[in-house]
Amino acid sequence: MTQQGAPRDAPVPLDRGAQDAAREPVSGDPGRSDDVVARARTHRVGGYTVVELHGEIDIAGVSSVGPALDAATSGDRPAVIVDLRPTAFFDCSGLGLLCRAHRRVRERGGRMRLVCDDALILRTIRAGRMLDVLEPVATMGEALGEEG
Repeated sequence: MTQQGAPRDAPVPLDRGAQDAAREPVSGDPGRSDDVVARARTHRVGGYTVVELHGEIDIAGVSSVGPALDAATSGDRPAVIVDLRPTAFFDCSGLGLLCRAHRRVRERGGRMRLVCDDALILRTIRAGRMLDVLEPVATMGEALGEEG
């Protein structure tokens, strides 16, 4: 439908309510963080450095979380778990970041585990042909080698 006097292909302006709704972040899975700002939280669990990636891990977000992964993958024989469960969005830029972290860990004689239970993120990893390399698991217990 077009406004009276407007060309057929002219965009129809949104009313104020629709404009405000268009600016609202789309919340995903109820268990996911609605925070879209990329950030990393690092802590230690069972001999591993755990790096949780929160928010949108995309071309804009990798520069925010990259330093935390670099720190976790430095040193001799790093033991790292990357937890993608709090991640709201993940694209090929994030996959590149994981590949870099994996390479750094391998070069230093360490080990890296990936925790991910999101089908869309797993699909991105699969599309990049990195599923067999990164070997994601669904839970922190699996990453720690706990039997459940």
